[in-house]
Amino acid sequence: MTDPILPPDLVARLARFRLSSRHRVQGRYAGSHRSRRYGSSLDFADYREYVAGDDPRRVDLSAYQRLGRLLVKLYEAEDEAAIRVVVDLSASMGFGRKTDVARQVTAAFAALAANGQDRVRVLLVGGRADASGEVVAVDAGPWFRGPSTLPAVEHRLRAVTPPEPADDPPGRATLAAALRQAHGEGPRGPVVLVSDLLFEGWEGVLRTLAGGRGDALLVHLLGREDVDPTLRGDLRLVDAETGLELEVGIAENQLDAFARTRDAWLAEVEHLAGSHGIAYARVIDDADVGHLLTTNLRALGVVV
Repeated sequence: MTDPILPPDLVARLARFRLSSRHRVQGRYAGSHRSRRYGSSLDFADYREYVAGDDPRRVDLSAYQRLGRLLVKLYEAEDEAAIRVVVDLSASMGFGRKTDVARQVTAAFAALAANGQDRVRVLLVGGRADASGEVVAVDAGPWFRGPSTLPAVEHRLRAVTPPEPADDPPGRATLAAALRQAHGEGPRGPVVLVSDLLFEGWEGVLRTLAGGRGDALLVHLLGREDVDPTLRGDLRLVDAETGLELEVGIAENQLDAFARTRDAWLAEVEHLAGSHGIAYARVIDDADVGHLLTTNLRALGVVV
């Protein structure tokens, strides 16, 4: 029997949570999020003029007595959210436990979607081979909904492996394309990007993430070695994304300069995300994923 990606105790902890949505959604089925259309809930939304054929029970008689106009009460509708999770599988995501943690984070969003009667789609971005052996940059996959969502998404994620550098398309181009695809198809809903952003042009990717009509969340997934490297001495390093080699000598003074550059970059990423209305959550690959989901995302208002 294959071990689940999400430990059963974490699935049990997530059972009392669901995804929140700041923007109105537009789903195909009833759900728990405020819809862009009107419906029949108990929450009053607005008035409009009465037209022939309207249900007379919706006419506000007190408004007629005050204004002399026939006004129909409109009520909020509640729809499902169509959640897209875009997962960066570029070569740099293969270092440390980043791929494993990306699987767990994505599976957790599937569990949260099932809790809230939402739909979820997982877009895998990287040089992956499809069933015919052809390398595809964006594997959008199907929509999942209902009680079978988590096992179906976990089955999809088990096949995930980061590509070799030679097969890896430029991160910024494929991620931007995947985000545009996520924004452009299906009803309005949240888009989640899971990425380390370790490529040139990450700023454009964040602007694309922010360009949709629904909520946007960046799960900034970094390896411990990305932020606290243990390498020392004279080394030849190979860029996982481009294959370029660089000879370096790593001493304490270089590590101090690295730390300053790292902190400035992390602050820039978080600031740019916030300035574009993107919820930002950083996670290191040796951290507790459950804490990210039940504490950090709750503090951001992403999970309730």
